[in-house]
Amino acid sequence: MKLIIGLGNIGEKYYATRHNVGFLCLDEWARLRKKSFSAELEYDFIKLEKAVLIKPKTFMNLSGKALQAARERWKIDQVLVIYDDIELPLADLRIRNGGGDGGHNGMKSLGEILPYDELKRIRFGIGRDAELCPADFVLQDFNEDELIALKPMITRAGKFIDTYIKYDFSTMLDEYSKWKKSYSGVKSTGIISPKEEQNDQGL
Repeated sequence: MKLIIGLGNIGEKYYATRHNVGFLCLDEWARLRKKSFSAELEYDFIKLEKAVLIKPKTFMNLSGKALQAARERWKIDQVLVIYDDIELPLADLRIRNGGGDGGHNGMKSLGEILPYDELKRIRFGIGRDAELCPADFVLQDFNEDELIALKPMITRAGKFIDTYIKYDFSTMLDEYSKWKKSYSGVKSTGIISPKEEQNDQGL
């Protein structure tokens, strides 16, 4: 069973914050595919034949508890994490296997449950503000322009999730590499989306 975990903080006041990209991504994936989350104590989840998608209800710095609870309920053999990255430019989309926690409290908590090299990742760049400390910046709401920039990347990430569920991480990574190369004249991957995504619905 594949586990896909989107990181975020529970509660309405946190929902549209930069730290909640993982939640936004899974909610948009579910909306476009007409799926609904069910509730457990430690997480909300969608169970599919080959995968389960979860949103922790433990707050960011305790995300590992949700991961452990899911591993106790299902036989999980792969984990894909979706989260924000302050070190990447806004709307930059990156996929990789392994790495450290990068100072991210959610990843740090997951790393207490599984080795980092077992955590496959989809990272969304949220940029940074030199005048704010990172802890304050990530808990601010996205503004309208930021959400517009993120929209096609969240939609595209949903398609990568579909590939991961149907096939495997290597196939998703190959698809990501081809998508990245489809850009022409773009200095930073993920800022401008291909034509096929321009007609997707909003968040």
